[in-house]
Amino acid sequence: MKIRKFGNVTIALLLAGFVGSTQAQDQDAPVQDIPAPEILVDSSMIDRAMSSIGEKYRESAEVQQQLTRLADSASSTFEEFKRANDNLESLLVLNAGFRKSISIQEDNIATLDESIASVEEVTRNIPLLMEKMLVALEEFIELDYPFLLEDRRGRIEFARNAIDNPDVSIAEKFRQVLVMYQTETAYGRTIENYDDTIEIDGVERDVNIVRVGRVALIAQTTDRQETRAWDNRSRAWVELGAGEYRTAVQDAIRVAAQLDAPRIIELPVLAPEVAQ
Repeated sequence: MKIRKFGNVTIALLLAGFVGSTQAQDQDAPVQDIPAPEILVDSSMIDRAMSSIGEKYRESAEVQQQLTRLADSASSTFEEFKRANDNLESLLVLNAGFRKSISIQEDNIATLDESIASVEEVTRNIPLLMEKMLVALEEFIELDYPFLLEDRRGRIEFARNAIDNPDVSIAEKFRQVLVMYQTETAYGRTIENYDDTIEIDGVERDVNIVRVGRVALIAQTTDRQETRAWDNRSRAWVELGAGEYRTAVQDAIRVAAQLDAPRIIELPVLAPEVAQ
């Protein structure tokens, strides 16, 4: 055992009882200088105590480091949780939008299914409808004012050929018929001039024809000697007085040919029939 010496050290707590008793016994004795006792301390106990204290400090430091790591980990985990929560909220909003879009698309699909069913039925009836439209238009052209008959009959023939052609789609066939109706409708609100040949008193004559919508169709021979208007009720060219309408028809021809500016011109127009 290692012994350490401590000189001139007074340990009050350890020697209090000893000094008290000694002083009580020697009160009457003459005071003498008593040398300080030498105290022998077992240093191994101090070493163990210091070692134990150091171990506690090391353990405390390790615990503190562990707490710091846990705090850092908890902070990192919380940040990850916040990011995941934000992502979840974004996904919920996005999902709600997708659900709404899907609902709208499902409604559209249902509507399209109904439309497809209707289209199939309409497609079966379109050929018959187009044939009826062509027949009606053909009859109308033959009963109408006889202007540009070759062109109009040619369009009817073209449409019939398209309808009979299996390589032409139903949509294109129907478009051809609609174009013919649109063209015929446009004739009612336009004015035009063109050259033609008509039969007058059994003789073919070259004439200039001016058409004003569907209210007047007038022909004037190229020598300007005869002027005639078409009477659709009698289906014949009716002669007009040369002195009365010759100049007016000439002016109308020039306006229709865009050689003169538009102006008011007096032309013969048949009175409308009284509806029965």
